[in-house]
Amino acid sequence: MHRSYSIRLVSLKRRIVCVSIAWIVSTAGIVPYLFAQTSAGEQATVESRYIVDMPTAGVLQRGRFALDGYAFGNSGVMVECTVSPLTNFQLGISYSGSGFLGNRSIVFQPWPGFHARFRVLDETLSSPALTFGFSSQGRGEYLVNRFLTHSPGIFATASKNFSFLGALAIHGGITYSFDPALEERFPNIYIGFEKTLGSIASLAVEYNPTLDDPTVRMRGGLLNTTLRVSTGRGFTIELQLRDVLRNLPNAALPYRMVRVEFVGAF
Repeated sequence: MHRSYSIRLVSLKRRIVCVSIAWIVSTAGIVPYLFAQTSAGEQATVESRYIVDMPTAGVLQRGRFALDGYAFGNSGVMVECTVSPLTNFQLGISYSGSGFLGNRSIVFQPWPGFHARFRVLDETLSSPALTFGFSSQGRGEYLVNRFLTHSPGIFATASKNFSFLGALAIHGGITYSFDPALEERFPNIYIGFEKTLGSIASLAVEYNPTLDDPTVRMRGGLLNTTLRVSTGRGFTIELQLRDVLRNLPNAALPYRMVRVEFVGAF
């Protein structure tokens, strides 16, 4: 009886995910490449929404949508759909699983990740942009009741752009994640930058001290980097080199991930 109930619950979760993603995609109404946007290099036409893991103050323009795909360890995949129905406001949904290749069981995260953010202040010459939001989506595999890296949870983030051999953006923020056990929850901070490398590429670096994750915090936190390249027609490809300091448990080498982003209009 208990096994039958568990099977029905898993089936219900998967149906919720499928219906939610289908709704977002249908709402976005994928359109011809004529309206596609890119987010890397000096020719970028949309703002970056993440440094590497952590959010920037960037939001999609009204009437834009983004489809993101991540590939990570143990043949893991995450899909994220985001839409911006109002000015300075976006929301989305994501879902991941690992073990798709090989002979191990496929492991899905228990519930979809939900995202919402609203930019309360636009950037000016003298002040940064300020955005508040929430994200329940962690990064990496979901194993033993947690993601490899905790989700941001509630966050406030600021971003400021400068002209320096192209474009240079400085980002920083504070988060409060609900992923850790109650006794381990603690506000976390982060900082990072993003630098254009010519017309179609950008390099981003972030430092996340993981104040809400004692295992990693005691080792020195996470230093993550990513190289973004816009390939045209709305696509941007990222090669992420995460945990450069190898502070994750049992990390012999930095953790590698790939992200593919498509941004268009509806």
